[in-house]
Amino acid sequence: MKIFIGQRNACNLNYQREIIYGELQNNHEIVKDPSEADIIIFPDTCCTTEYHARFTIWYINEILKKKKDTAKTIVTGCITRHFKRKLDGYDIEEWLKKKVDYVIPQNNTNDILKIISDEYKDKENTFGALLESKDNIARLFISNGCRNNCSFCKVTYQDYPLRSIELPILKETIDFLDENGCKKLIIKGTNVSQYGLDLYNDYKLPEVIDYIEKKDNIEAIDFVGFAYKDAIKNDFAEAMRESSKIDEIGGSLESGSNRILKLIRKGFTSEEIIEFVNEIRKKYPRNLRLNVISGFPTETMEDVFISLEVLKKLDPKEIDLCRYTNSKIVDSNKYEQLTPEEIQEHTKIYEKVLRKRNVKTNIVGNGYKYN
Repeated sequence: MKIFIGQRNACNLNYQREIIYGELQNNHEIVKDPSEADIIIFPDTCCTTEYHARFTIWYINEILKKKKDTAKTIVTGCITRHFKRKLDGYDIEEWLKKKVDYVIPQNNTNDILKIISDEYKDKENTFGALLESKDNIARLFISNGCRNNCSFCKVTYQDYPLRSIELPILKETIDFLDENGCKKLIIKGTNVSQYGLDLYNDYKLPEVIDYIEKKDNIEAIDFVGFAYKDAIKNDFAEAMRESSKIDEIGGSLESGSNRILKLIRKGFTSEEIIEFVNEIRKKYPRNLRLNVISGFPTETMEDVFISLEVLKKLDPKEIDLCRYTNSKIVDSNKYEQLTPEEIQEHTKIYEKVLRKRNVKTNIVGNGYKYN
């Protein structure tokens, strides 16, 4: 059977592609031309903003034009969620029903495998953890979804429920990796700090940290998708301070200005995150990789300079500097927007100062409004 897998069109917290590709590549022919395929799969779909949603629809439509009549089409990922708000003149859910044979919810990836072959008919939709393990480094995706409500985020117009892998399964995976010589774990999720809250009504990441701490072979832990609000408000500091294995923490600051943080609904102040980071660094060094938004609505030069002073105190190893991109379907759209020129000016200041401090800085986003 020939299978075409659509291009990656999602953030690095998407996990469906690895599971699907890993299962299919050994038993089926993966083709690059959709016109040859018996099955066409779109595993990575993004709708973070109106632009991303429309681009995803455009890409799917272009590929569908090339498919043969007998080919089955399958979509999963972010665009399969329920939309609380509609794009102007566009009903995504209705469009997918008309255009695609199977619309599979993001957390039901194994249903895609069942469509392809009977050999997967007994495969349950357990939320998968291990994405990849090579060169003694393993990537674990432990949760997706988020219960926070940042004003610029997609959860303000989609249903994005938190979903965690069951703790016993996660521990079994950690045991397996440790026994097989894994040296570093990269733990990923939309919000890893909220891990377990949906299943146990409790924040379980500190327990996971303690569990890994006792392993003989695993030497380092990196976090991707770490939420400081949840960590600060729910007593993560002790477990993180005592761990000798936490190496890098990737999470979002967004701004050092308390005024902007309030508009974002970030849930912490700059003083609180500085105190938290100082606490977890008391015994061991911690490398921070932080997201910062340049040009968030109403941001002034004063806010930029305040943020730079906070970043100086936090001393991050790396910054993802995200140029704000507006969308009508997120809550931050109601705030006064900066012009593209202002966003670019703020970005240049951030970039110049951070690079002068020898902080690796990655520029993300287009920094203009999609209407």
